[in-house]
Amino acid sequence: MAKIEESSGVSFSLSFLIQVLTAIVLGVWGFSELSNRISFLENVAGRHEKSITDIEGKMAEAQDKPISSDHVQNTSLRYIEERIAILQAEMERLNVRVYELTKGIK
Repeated sequence: MAKIEESSGVSFSLSFLIQVLTAIVLGVWGFSELSNRISFLENVAGRHEKSITDIEGKMAEAQDKPISSDHVQNTSLRYIEERIAILQAEMERLNVRVYELTKGIK
């Protein structure tokens, strides 16, 4: 086995040295970009998880609350509108019968 001496040396071509340094720099840059992206996604996922938990909590709280007055009012109005339509149809039918009866009397 060869001994390493104080006077021994290593020779590299300049282009090979530049390629190795470039590969190291790109590797470090790529790792830092990947690490930053993972950290960003973890933060976003944490915020979304908190938002979803808040929404679930609000839904659970609102589950047993009484129906809002707007919904009750809209339901009442819908019923009244349907009832008015039925009564108007009945009035038209009665008007036709009254007209037929008055026509038959003359």
